[in-house]
Amino acid sequence: MTNSAAEERLRGGFLANASDEARLREVRSDRWISYPRAEIILSQMERILAHPRNWRMPSLLVLGEAGIGKTQIDRKFARLHPPEIGRERGRTTMPVLSMQMPPGVTQRILYLTLLETLGVRHGAGRSMFETKMQVLRLLRDLEVKVIVFDEVHNLLAGGFREQRKMLAELRYLSNELMISFVCFGIHDAREAFAGDPQLARRFGLSELGAWDLDMEFAALIATVLKSLPLRAPSTLSAEALRVMIRLTRGNTARIFEMMGDLAVEAIRSGEEQITDQHVERWRPSLFERTVVA
Repeated sequence: MTNSAAEERLRGGFLANASDEARLREVRSDRWISYPRAEIILSQMERILAHPRNWRMPSLLVLGEAGIGKTQIDRKFARLHPPEIGRERGRTTMPVLSMQMPPGVTQRILYLTLLETLGVRHGAGRSMFETKMQVLRLLRDLEVKVIVFDEVHNLLAGGFREQRKMLAELRYLSNELMISFVCFGIHDAREAFAGDPQLARRFGLSELGAWDLDMEFAALIATVLKSLPLRAPSTLSAEALRVMIRLTRGNTARIFEMMGDLAVEAIRSGEEQITDQHVERWRPSLFERTVVA
């Protein structure tokens, strides 16, 4: 069990004695649940962050369908590496900068979004060149080493020429500042990098697939169950796990939504545990029902 998994287990046990209201808030809160495939990607990101600065920095492309856990990994990595105020120099450094790639992104939108993410207001009337130089100066002063782009498939929203310009801009940023990128997106994002082979060769590839009925999935559910603030232990059979895979299609977000719904039911009903019968009775949201039927 990883440290994160152990911490979740302890947190769940501690909160089991809290009020129903507090436990319901905990169940519905945005919590990090550790699992091996996420830890592997976090380890890859850590290696990229620790890589010595040079003119050809390694980067990483993480692909997976919507709701498979990409954004949660992005947020976890950002929490692990928050901005720091140096004790000696007394100035802020930001090793990791995380932002969402805007739809229909252009060079100007990219730099304006970077400014906004850095918490800097854009001066009216500034030229594209001035804005770009301001961003470069800020990234250099803050000693940014890794920029994480979520929803990187939004690069495809523009035309082919605009995509080429954007890829060239990213390559320029990497070269000029000796920084790495970690890009999260759906599988279409692979196409987004095909237009710049020089940039694409710098990217390693990791893929997050849907969960299967295997030991890894059983371990995930066991970890989630132990992290929930319920007052009685919960165990599920192999058949219940099979039902979970069918109802959620192995999608991480849907799995966590299901477990949250079942925990809420267990608290409100006073049963204080999740059973096979609860799993069999659960149904996805109205939008999803026609998909899994």
